[in-house]
Amino acid sequence: MSRLLPLGLTLLAGPALAHPGTHQDAWMSTLLHLLSEPDHLALALVAGVVGIAGARALRRWLS
Repeated sequence: MSRLLPLGLTLLAGPALAHPGTHQDAWMSTLLHLLSEPDHLALALVAGVVGIAGARALRRWLS
């Protein structure tokens, strides 16, 4: 049961509507959009911090 709960929640979740617009324009406008929106920058920062913490934890676990 505990393994089915995340799957069910994923299937029931709707699309995220953080802001209007799509990311299907030309690659340069998409890149500028990703680098200029605060929500995208915050997510990139969080992903970087989690990645660094995970790499350090893995290094400690392997040694």
